[in-house]
Amino acid sequence: MSRRGSWLQVIDRPKFVEKISLPYFRLRMAVTAFIALLLSGMFGYHFIEGWSYLDSMFMTVITLSSVGYGEVQPLTHPGEIFTMVLIIFGVGVVAWGLSTTIEVLTSEHGIRDMERRRLRRIIKTMDKHFIVCGYGRIGQSIVKGLRRNGVPHVVIEMEGGRLDLLRADGVPFIEGDAAYDHTLEEAGISRARALIAVTPTDAINTFIVLSARGLRSDLMIVVRADAPENIAKLYRAGATKVVSPHSLGGWWMAATAVNPAATDFMEGLSLADHTKISLYEFAVSSELDGKVFGSFHFKAVTGALVVAVRRGGEFNANPPNTLVLHTGDALMALGSPEQLKKLAVMCNPKSPVKIDLAFELPDRVL
Repeated sequence: MSRRGSWLQVIDRPKFVEKISLPYFRLRMAVTAFIALLLSGMFGYHFIEGWSYLDSMFMTVITLSSVGYGEVQPLTHPGEIFTMVLIIFGVGVVAWGLSTTIEVLTSEHGIRDMERRRLRRIIKTMDKHFIVCGYGRIGQSIVKGLRRNGVPHVVIEMEGGRLDLLRADGVPFIEGDAAYDHTLEEAGISRARALIAVTPTDAINTFIVLSARGLRSDLMIVVRADAPENIAKLYRAGATKVVSPHSLGGWWMAATAVNPAATDFMEGLSLADHTKISLYEFAVSSELDGKVFGSFHFKAVTGALVVAVRRGGEFNANPPNTLVLHTGDALMALGSPEQLKKLAVMCNPKSPVKIDLAFELPDRVL
């Protein structure tokens, strides 16, 4: 079977058959059956023997528990037959409930089921988190970076060895196929800030992008591409940004050899404490349209350093004071959260943009 097939292929089974394989579901069924048996016994004795509901329930309980108190009142023949049936079903239901309880507490399947429930509760509390699809070498590096910056995240993986690694690393995860809508919904895609797809092949990543884009048209989707010829296809599928690790790695090594200071600076910035300094992009509003860059004195007023102005796909690094700003330009600024918030007010004075940083910050900052 191909790697794509191993990722996408699932066994189609009825939902009930799939659910009944879970110990918790069977335990709930056993408890429900026992309650139904109690109610059946109460109503049965009430209508067959004409007893009160309290006497009928008391008779049902002592019958099912086999304590041997004796009948509340002498039984008629129909009542004796009903009692025998109740005992037979009661012994079966109680035995089923006990065995299922032991399975939930001791079996590997039960422990995994408890783990899934615990992880689902954790994921349900997440908001503006990152979904990482795949926990290979690149996925592990991504998670380390997210953890370093205190960014909430969840990983989707289905390979057994990597699931064990996720457990050992204490990473919240969903066991499943990220190409399926229900898996992405379980990972909280409706509340997610971004999705990063770094599964083994471009074909798998394409399916993930299609599913994610179908669920969220506004979601930031960053995708790994192994083959350069697939980059355009991934963009057509709906990716926001496509990254080729091989091309990027080669470019970074060449840039380091030519200008090591530049790559040292970017590496230092990526490893810095982002609660103290960060790089952020602000769109220029119509209020700044046609005005000269140097007239605003951004550094003196806000403390944030504007390192570049992006116009379309071109970057004007270290912009001169004579540069005329236009609506649609973007200011790339470096500063603390407080400084960036002040710059946001200057860029859009009528309706300042809220600084939406991915990492955790104290409430007082933003």
